[in-house]
Amino acid sequence: MTQQNNDNAFKILIATDNHLGYLERDPIRGQDSFETFEEILQIAEAEKVDFILLGGDLFHHNRPSRSCLYRTMKMIRRHCFGERESKVWIASDQSVNFADEFSTANYLDENLNISIPVFSIHGNHDDPSGVDNLCALNLLSVSGMVNYFGASQSIEDVVVHPILMQKGQSKLALYGLGNIREERLHRQWRGGHVKFMRPQEDGTGDGWKDCFNLFVFHQNRARHGPTSHIPEEFLDGFIDLVFWGHEHECRIHPEEFQYFAVTQPGSSVATSLSQGEAEPKHVGLLTIEGDEYHLEKIRLKTIRPFQFTTITLSRVEGLAPSDTKGIQHYLEGVVESLIEKAKLEWKEQQQQSRYRLHPHLEDEPNMEMPMPLIRIRVDYSGGYETFNPQQFGQKFIDRVANPKDILKFQRTRPETQVRLKPSEIMNDLATAIPERLDTLKVEDLVSELLSRDLSILPENGLEEAVKSLVEKSDKEAIRSFVSNSVAQTRESMTASYEHLTVDYIVQKSTEAKQSQIQPSRRNIAAVPPVEEMRGSTEISSNTVSIVSQPAFSEDDNDDMQDMILSSSNPPPSQSSRQRSSTPSRGGSRGRGRGRARGHSVANSRARSNNNGHDDSNDDMDEDLSNISSSLPPSRTRRVATEAPSYVILSEDDQDEDDYHEVQLNQKRAKRAAPSPSPPPLMSTQSSITPLSQSTQKKRRTLPAASLSQKKR
Repeated sequence: MTQQNNDNAFKILIATDNHLGYLERDPIRGQDSFETFEEILQIAEAEKVDFILLGGDLFHHNRPSRSCLYRTMKMIRRHCFGERESKVWIASDQSVNFADEFSTANYLDENLNISIPVFSIHGNHDDPSGVDNLCALNLLSVSGMVNYFGASQSIEDVVVHPILMQKGQSKLALYGLGNIREERLHRQWRGGHVKFMRPQEDGTGDGWKDCFNLFVFHQNRARHGPTSHIPEEFLDGFIDLVFWGHEHECRIHPEEFQYFAVTQPGSSVATSLSQGEAEPKHVGLLTIEGDEYHLEKIRLKTIRPFQFTTITLSRVEGLAPSDTKGIQHYLEGVVESLIEKAKLEWKEQQQQSRYRLHPHLEDEPNMEMPMPLIRIRVDYSGGYETFNPQQFGQKFIDRVANPKDILKFQRTRPETQVRLKPSEIMNDLATAIPERLDTLKVEDLVSELLSRDLSILPENGLEEAVKSLVEKSDKEAIRSFVSNSVAQTRESMTASYEHLTVDYIVQKSTEAKQSQIQPSRRNIAAVPPVEEMRGSTEISSNTVSIVSQPAFSEDDNDDMQDMILSSSNPPPSQSSRQRSSTPSRGGSRGRGRGRARGHSVANSRARSNNNGHDDSNDDMDEDLSNISSSLPPSRTRRVATEAPSYVILSEDDQDEDDYHEVQLNQKRAKRAAPSPSPPPLMSTQSSITPLSQSTQKKRRTLPAASLSQKKR
């Protein structure tokens, strides 16, 4: 790949899981997420990229504070607004790509001056929720600061439409899919309900057959259960590069699979004290020319140093199990050594960066290190005594950013040990109290208690509705859930009033409750093994075609049934479907390790007690999801003749919106057309017919990075 023609090379800065607002009230760590995000914007500004692509979880909270929103908008306006013009134009239907009233990428809006466009999908923390099914990204989108895309418009079929971009002779199909609850998306993917719309290839040379296909999405990559992740095998082979969000560990170097490569940039701020978060953090500078790409990793210099280690006391010579003071003295020495190691890491971090973030500082590479994060996982197996970690941390209160949780005690359990119920964990006297509290989850106790007394309402659905109310302020969650469950129970009672008995009511109530769980069991029985999932991609003679999946066999793994059973939800009522066209997704712990928490009693009983990954549970929010309908399996290939347009309207404003519907559709029809094409290139081989120069924005050439051949 050459570096000569900048007019033909896309230059994109990729980053994900910024978690703005994480611990924003903490006097020590409250500024970390904002400082690093501003560094990312400054890098994009210095490199003069065509646009920034974010992989979800821009915000840590589903309802970010006003202070967080204000600071975010201020940074975007400071670094992304300006007169620098773009040579990238969009050929796809923008009313489908950006499903709002304006239906236009912000940098193509004649009322805005955008120098660096920002494109983003939502994650599991900042996903749409509530009656209007809105999220914080909708606010940034309607204000012209972010181009929000990738929100599924249906809870029954997930259709991914590409944003078709062109710069010179290079064409890019950008696919995006915002976060959907793991079990639901896994079930839909295996059932053939996830479809990628392909652009038409009409054989005239003007098609997009040879375009570069980039897919960004935000799901679990690590396997924590049969259906709690999305395997790479699910992805179709026509994709060239997958940009994987949600996982916080930095694995940004492209990992080659059979048909495509995967890059996982990881988070830009540590939201858990886990080993994966301790790795150096990077963003990527992605250059695409034709069907080739090059990815340069850029280390972030504002990241707070984080040192992680594991100590097994039984392997330390000279430590007696009852010598508590000796153990404390030894661990103090370990902390001191990690602080010194953090200083070296900080110095290396500053020297590797080629960017000046503070031009007014003459000695920026030698900036003073902030207090580091230190985590020591202490394995006390073998009868060793534990002590209070908070008292231990008092000695480092002015030297470490997390003095209260430097130590984490754990004990290695035999793999054959019987897994305990939540109520049994509290009574396990053989385990230290801190470890029991880390293992136990309040929602598991609640689910176990409710399972003994509820006759109509499914426990997992009620749990999710309560969490939606508490964590997302969704005031309609419980009412809607109860109404749906009661209505379904009433429909199951067909006996006349004279024949109603207590036994009959109890029996029908139990059957109705189970029927809300059974559809997922029927779905899972109709899907094939993971290895058989990838289907061929067909090109339709119509505008676009769908990536379809093969028919499925009736047999499947039995262990997957229990996982799906524990996570299934009652179907929404017709009114709730009209109110919200997209499934709401909970603000789960976006720690990148991806394990959903507390869905049901069956799920908690099946959860492993191996403490090797316990640190991934630190400092995170609970995973929750709204009620969804169970989907029947699909056994046929489906072809869409044309891409639909979507209008998101509030139910409360329906009467008023009906009056303006005609005018709104006219506006959208004007904006739905492809963006004005660029000026004609000085080449006779160009197959693109440009529009008049007066109908488009002025554009100028941007530099491109060096490129290398994409592996096939």
